[in-house]
Amino acid sequence: MKILIDARLWGPKNTGNGRYTKELIENLAKIDLKNNYIILLRKDNFDKVILPNNFQKVLADFKHYSFEEQFKLPLLINKYKPNLVHFPHFNVPIFYFGKFVVTIHDLIMHKFTGGEATTRKFPIYQIWRIGYYLSFTKAVFGSVKIIVPSNLVKTELVYYYNIDLNKVEVTYE
Repeated sequence: MKILIDARLWGPKNTGNGRYTKELIENLAKIDLKNNYIILLRKDNFDKVILPNNFQKVLADFKHYSFEEQFKLPLLINKYKPNLVHFPHFNVPIFYFGKFVVTIHDLIMHKFTGGEATTRKFPIYQIWRIGYYLSFTKAVFGSVKIIVPSNLVKTELVYYYNIDLNKVEVTYE
């Protein structure tokens, strides 16, 4: 099976999501010699990441929450024709229509929606929130499976989006 992982947030520089992505891939590299992996990385981490032969690194230097991510990233993913894509963060490109799983770490932006949730100026923040909801909704309804770190996040996700409990898997981090 050919599995593509969006690892553009790789590493501790990108806090919890970056560490989660790094640990996920490093541990998959230790235990899975059967599947082939395509790992999308930003330029700042590309040369630092060393992986076994069944892992192929691909440069995907697109910023998160950018127009490039929405339009160019799906084209790059489709070029490699993966059987499955894993987005280890809710930020799924709206124009990607292939089979994917997503990890949703929390719903904090659903709970805190005002000025306390951002450092951006209010009009820009409002535009960003529209993008956030579009991407998050795509992640929830477009995915074949959702991975969450706790039963609390699972319960919240089912509550907010009225989805089947069986679509959500708890995998403790």
